[in-house]
Amino acid sequence: MIDKQSDTAVDQSRIKLSPSLGNYLKAVHDFQAEKGYARVTDIAGALQVAKPAVSAALKNLAQLGLIHHRAYEGVRLTEPGAQMARGISGKFAILSRFITEVLGVDEERAAADAALMEHHASGVTMDRLVDLIRFFEGADQKKALEAFREYRRECESDESCHECEFFCELSTQSSIESQEKTIPINIPAG
Repeated sequence: MIDKQSDTAVDQSRIKLSPSLGNYLKAVHDFQAEKGYARVTDIAGALQVAKPAVSAALKNLAQLGLIHHRAYEGVRLTEPGAQMARGISGKFAILSRFITEVLGVDEERAAADAALMEHHASGVTMDRLVDLIRFFEGADQKKALEAFREYRRECESDESCHECEFFCELSTQSSIESQEKTIPINIPAG
């Protein structure tokens, strides 16, 4: 249920949410879509934050006219809040699909990366990503997409790469990630 009260007072084009507030707004949207309502407890659990942090964020979103919330009641999106949340969710869906279907990255990593990018990508960039996804969906482009997925650049060393002409953090990233997973942690007894 979307709250129709105070919807006309919000100029959505002037609102720039932080990624954190965007995540709260998206969580409200997702719970409303799933259960018909959102609660502070649900949002705290989904975002793995404390309830007071959720309450503070909801207060900010309410001041912006994006939600309607009273203490100990459910949270409802206003129409501008619903539009903004749909935009964030749409960016997430496009980015996730691009990262998995075009780049060939596994779904878990794609979701994590999309969540980081969804708040920063412009509408123009998102539009072109949709074009690229649709381009590769064409029957005559399937071979090009498969060739791209199989392609891996070959950097000369960790310090230089003739292909990207920059220090290539990516060539060492997989070894760093594997080390992070295998570093033993010694916890003193006592």
